[in-house]
Amino acid sequence: MVSGTESGGKVVMPGDLVTLIPEDGNLRLGSGTAQRGDTIVATKAGKLKQSKAPKRFWVETKHQRYVPALDDLVVGIVIDVHAENFTVDVGGPVLAQLPILDFNGATRRNRPILRHGDVVYARVTLAHRDIDPIISCIDNNAKMKGLGPLKGGYTLRCTTGCARDLLSNNSDFSVLHLLGEHFQYECCMGVNGVCWIKGENNRETILIKNAIQNYQNLSLMSRPGDASNLGRKVAQMVQQLVQSNADNEE
Repeated sequence: MVSGTESGGKVVMPGDLVTLIPEDGNLRLGSGTAQRGDTIVATKAGKLKQSKAPKRFWVETKHQRYVPALDDLVVGIVIDVHAENFTVDVGGPVLAQLPILDFNGATRRNRPILRHGDVVYARVTLAHRDIDPIISCIDNNAKMKGLGPLKGGYTLRCTTGCARDLLSNNSDFSVLHLLGEHFQYECCMGVNGVCWIKGENNRETILIKNAIQNYQNLSLMSRPGDASNLGRKVAQMVQQLVQSNADNEE
């Protein structure tokens, strides 16, 4: 069992005990966990992770498949447009539904015009195995700033494990941090393994895309617990891409 002071990282198997349900019931379950009586158990193999605010547990894997969970931030692609909602592909077992009024400031007369292939950054508001997941583009707090349609840019897919690594890594050796030291760019990373990026021009956008893909390859080949070595390799990789970009500008 992982204590409340740990950030997670323990390998668990289906049926392993994760934690006991607290008396106040203030606990959220993410992908790969389920309630069994007064306990929370793992439902798939992987690394157990947790966040403190809000207190939440999930199991992280290197698999491509994404299972929607409440409050997940996802990047989705519009598949179909209906009178009351948009159908959005978030990479899950079934398509998600995005109500037409679930945008900041949206009304019946003033609502986003989205078409097939458009990209949105959204939050999962309903996740149940028996019904389609529902997502929303309404900002409820500062952490969800930026939800809504994403214009231009480039969309790429990575593993869900890589996506969560990038979202949780705030160190100076984070590939997103290192890129930010050299380029002005926008990035929306969804825990569903879909990333939207937009640089100042097409060349920089492709360079940032290559950096994220290279990071995924490096992390898959790195040994568990060898974070410092991975950090050095990531720094070298970013520096090489930056130098290559500078050479092309000359």
